[in-house]
Amino acid sequence: MKERRPLINANLRWFLTAMILANIAGQMGYSMLSLYLLDLGATVAQVGLVFTLASLVPTGLQILGGWLSDSVGRLRMIALGSSISVFGWLIFFVAPSWEWVLVGLCLDYVSNSVVGPSFSAYIAEQCSEGERGRVFGLTKSIYMVVTVVGPALAGFLAYRLGFRPMMFVAFFISLLVLNMG
Repeated sequence: MKERRPLINANLRWFLTAMILANIAGQMGYSMLSLYLLDLGATVAQVGLVFTLASLVPTGLQILGGWLSDSVGRLRMIALGSSISVFGWLIFFVAPSWEWVLVGLCLDYVSNSVVGPSFSAYIAEQCSEGERGRVFGLTKSIYMVVTVVGPALAGFLAYRLGFRPMMFVAFFISLLVLNMG
């Protein structure tokens, strides 16, 4: 009788744990970012401008991120992207104005541009072709916990403590994840 091995191996479990924690922080920030910008004095038009300008970053960098993932290595690019993200979260936390949040968001989008292409490629490399669909289905389902926990935690913290302390918690989580690797 053939021994059954787990669908998600130990490397992938550790990887997913770190990525889930990092993206809980991400969802905390993204779910409250418009309100935070308004709290920092931005107008509704300026909120739209922040997201429009920041969206130009991944438009130009996703292809480079994929090339770097293939050239330098998946985990190295994820580590680099996580490092960049920490600085984005630090800027969110200390931002004296909405313009600073734009800078932090651009940094976070640089991070996403190098992590994103590596994320799925790394998952694909951790399983056989015959189980890839099941592994992707399972990992994407597990990963969706970030969209449940992140906004709920952000709402709770922002309501109880304010936006800046909530951004500090997101920064702290991203810093913790960086130290996991």
